[in-house]
Amino acid sequence: MRYGDQEIVLGRNTTAKFVQLLQLVWLYGDRGLSKPQIVRELYDVDDLSNPNNSFNNLLFQLRRQTVSAGLPKEDYIIRQNKLYYPDPAIPLDIDTQRFEHLIQEAEKEKAPEKKYDLFRQALQVYHGELLPESATQAWVVTESIRMQKLFEEAVRYAGAYAKKTKDYDAMFHIYEHAARIYPDDDWQADQIDALICQEEYQQAYQLYDQTVRLYSEEMGLPPSDQMLANYRKMSQKLTNQESRITEIQSSLQEDPDTGAYFTTLPGFIDIYRVLERNMQRLGYSVYLLLCTLADYEGKPFMNREKLESRSKTLRQCISSSLRRGDIFTRYSSSQYLILLVGSDKEGCNVVAGRISKKLYTIEGSKASVHYSNVSLADLSKIQ
Repeated sequence: MRYGDQEIVLGRNTTAKFVQLLQLVWLYGDRGLSKPQIVRELYDVDDLSNPNNSFNNLLFQLRRQTVSAGLPKEDYIIRQNKLYYPDPAIPLDIDTQRFEHLIQEAEKEKAPEKKYDLFRQALQVYHGELLPESATQAWVVTESIRMQKLFEEAVRYAGAYAKKTKDYDAMFHIYEHAARIYPDDDWQADQIDALICQEEYQQAYQLYDQTVRLYSEEMGLPPSDQMLANYRKMSQKLTNQESRITEIQSSLQEDPDTGAYFTTLPGFIDIYRVLERNMQRLGYSVYLLLCTLADYEGKPFMNREKLESRSKTLRQCISSSLRRGDIFTRYSSSQYLILLVGSDKEGCNVVAGRISKKLYTIEGSKASVHYSNVSLADLSKIQ
């Protein structure tokens, strides 16, 4: 909060009830709030012996603290027709109100270019989640979700319009802004799409790799369908300069001393499809083995740090239990997929036994693994 050129702090505790009262009433603006609604939002009503007295005390604290902070002596919150509103004697410039106003104007606008410009202005106002210090308060959660939906609407329209008009640089920055604020909402996929449109394939792949690692390691999620589609586009376009066949072969070769082949999920999918196409012609069987990590009771891990630690151990156990020609990948925070080439159900069971034995040697009874397997031939028949 600023008053002229001065930054204003109301009291030492930024989450004090009287501060939340001011935030709540200013946030609702012309919509207004009733006294029962304010008390319900700010307090656990069952713990209040006198809600009316508590509310009056908040108003008193608020008006005293505003003066102490160097603000004019005004009411700041007024009552009209049983509802409470911001005091009109205090001119306010509130980012949430500017944002909502621009969104409303954009929604009413018929001309696509003007609509786009209004949505872009709204995005410039939106800098992050609503009141993060009070993020657990029910009223903050409700308003934050509502604001985020409006933000998503603006991003979707502005990004699509920029792509349609081939303004790929603007398209990239629109989605970059969204990804910076909400990194868990897959806006990076649209960023990558913008880079692909600009034929910046190396930069697109770097962003793809960073995002896949973020989703896999921190959230335990596989890449989205849109991310995988972007991967296909990049794979088709990423080419090297002309080279002699021996140089190309040298760049393709791997260290002969490496163990089982670990790859990203998109790479695993590509290998799976190639093997599926060729197994009948070449006459070998391929089995898909799913390993799901669990705690000592056989239940999913609830502690994120323990899950990540056990998952890294499981990866080591899988790698050392497989043959050099086998392929595996991390599917989620608690699951790995393995392709066993030239194997059968008994072979799957042998591999599973080796993995479990090695995991027990390292982790003892603190972790276990559930297994399921199916042959690619059987999967092809189902499809």
